[in-house]
Amino acid sequence: MKKNKEIPDCKVTLIGDSGVGKSSIIGRYVTGIFMENDSSTAGANFTQKTFEKDGQKVRLNIWDTAGQEKYRSLGQNFYKDSYIICIVYDVTSKQSFKNIKEIWHPDVIKHGEKYHIISIIGNKCDKYEYEEVSEEEAQSYANEIKAKFFLVSALNGSGIDRMFQTLAEEFLDPDFNGNIESEKRLMNSFELKKEHIKKNKNNKCC
Repeated sequence: MKKNKEIPDCKVTLIGDSGVGKSSIIGRYVTGIFMENDSSTAGANFTQKTFEKDGQKVRLNIWDTAGQEKYRSLGQNFYKDSYIICIVYDVTSKQSFKNIKEIWHPDVIKHGEKYHIISIIGNKCDKYEYEEVSEEEAQSYANEIKAKFFLVSALNGSGIDRMFQTLAEEFLDPDFNGNIESEKRLMNSFELKKEHIKKNKNNKCC
């Protein structure tokens, strides 16, 4: 009997200020239901969902990180091995968008993987009458940092499925996976070389 091909895992991390709706976006995608969250995430929460298209599958391991400053250093640990990073802001909060430029994106560059898919997510687009960040401004910034851009609403579900579908499809793209495998081989070679040098130093006669 032919063994089923193992489903690849993809770590997805959502970051951004507290209150921008990260938990609600994940809840809407996984359950299809809007779950209003009045309390802030403490540390990080984890959930999974398998995405499939044209016979290809990927298991999305989705991490919801806390946005409060006291948890920010903890969140940096989640960038490691995250191949999809969603930086979320609230379209009705100019400060949450400003913090993407000043805090969140610089953190990703400093602590994240060399090959990753970055996306800028504008949540609460249903509240367009209170908008403080225009679509044009956000799209322009996303273009500047070579990130994907999505406007979504966790409240009514607008854009949520399309966002995760687009990101999952890019992860499954052979070119992207080729870059990941190449980087892993390079890192393994580097670690082996370090171990070899360390061993030789320990065995060196005084």
